[in-house]
Amino acid sequence: MEEPLKVNEALKDPDWLNAMQEELNNFKRNDVWTLMKRPDHCRNVIGTKWIFKNKQDESGTVIRNKARLVAQGYSQVEGVDFGETFAPVARLESIRILLAFASHHGFKLQQMDVKSAFLNGPLHEEVYVKQPPGFEDPHFPDHVFKLKKALYGLKQAPRAWYEHLKELLEDRGFEVGKIDPTLFTKKVNGELFVCQLYVDDIIFGSTNTKFNDEFAMLMTNRFEMSMMGELKYFLGFEIKQMRQGTFINQAKYLQDMLKRFDMKDAKGIGTPMQLKCQLTLDEGGKAVDTKLYRSMIGSLLYLCASRPDIMLSVGMCARFQASPKESHVVAVKRIFRYLVDTPHFGLWYPRDTDFSLVGFTDSDWAGDKVDRKSTSGACHFLGRSLVCWSSKKQNCVSVSTAEAEYIAAASSCAQILWMRQTLRDYGLEYSKVPLLCDNESAIKIAYNP
Repeated sequence: MEEPLKVNEALKDPDWLNAMQEELNNFKRNDVWTLMKRPDHCRNVIGTKWIFKNKQDESGTVIRNKARLVAQGYSQVEGVDFGETFAPVARLESIRILLAFASHHGFKLQQMDVKSAFLNGPLHEEVYVKQPPGFEDPHFPDHVFKLKKALYGLKQAPRAWYEHLKELLEDRGFEVGKIDPTLFTKKVNGELFVCQLYVDDIIFGSTNTKFNDEFAMLMTNRFEMSMMGELKYFLGFEIKQMRQGTFINQAKYLQDMLKRFDMKDAKGIGTPMQLKCQLTLDEGGKAVDTKLYRSMIGSLLYLCASRPDIMLSVGMCARFQASPKESHVVAVKRIFRYLVDTPHFGLWYPRDTDFSLVGFTDSDWAGDKVDRKSTSGACHFLGRSLVCWSSKKQNCVSVSTAEAEYIAAASSCAQILWMRQTLRDYGLEYSKVPLLCDNESAIKIAYNP
């Protein structure tokens, strides 16, 4: 149940020792490295470190111990140990669009987790790492490992894994998304198979269950899988797929967050922020722990992935992270109290006949009392499923309500264009998408070329 902090502690515990041995066995099976004599002194040899983690399910029960050997990538030298490092990662909007699409078409999504995924990505650079702590070869203690495949912690590891998987799927007839490179689709006899990647987590589904079985067979033949089955828990989201639709929330994440900040027993309240609340710099106020404040804001921002009701409140509090004061902490704690009162709120994606794309946009005018900038708000629906939303302070100072509303509409329009292109990969074409705005002047400006 406890995660050891040092290698020596883990080596004394048979459960953690087994987990470490399992990780090294994965290296052997995947032919990750070769033990060899240390190269000349000009070569950089990267250190390695053990990371110990308890893997939990959605109810918080520890299901297995995970020991991961990682490379200390901070000591890598650019141009010697790595070149390109960028690897695409799915946007949370993409995940929600897929959930809404699956719910609308009445099929259940599956998930799989590739075991030690990064160990499958071939390396193009010459990289050397030290032997794992506690598992040094007694006959060759000064030898090092030359890597054939990527190791967790290396800067280029996510890219190597993505390129390897992309190549495999393209060889099997899958098409990469035109605008979302983590989305893979395949059409057979008018039926669509969809696969979405989030690093080593894979969500997939189809209107034809036969395609799911074929894809699962392809992946299990090529890689080792540590988890497969119906999509229930993903990136902190709890997903309930039912006949009437799909429900998403982050109840477990929320409970862990409240416990972490000692707010679990706080008195609940009905709203996340006071009506017409005006937060200022409060330069005369009492300073608070900056690290704690930023940690609270960061945790809340991730909760916004399924809770649009707190988006505006969290965004307003996030503006004061540079120098937070006691009044700002009070505002943040009010959001926590609201979450205590509404722990099971989430998003409902009904199985509906309508699946049209529509956007709504709004803005205040000079709402920020510090720099007089306006705040844009937008939300986008697929039928009755809310898949995208935002609440963001504008970059410039607007001199009229029309300008503030027009800037908000322009930002929302950019999001709609991205969504429209993404939905084309699903085989859905939207020629005209309505964008609703409540300012007559902004609408007239938009119509005037």
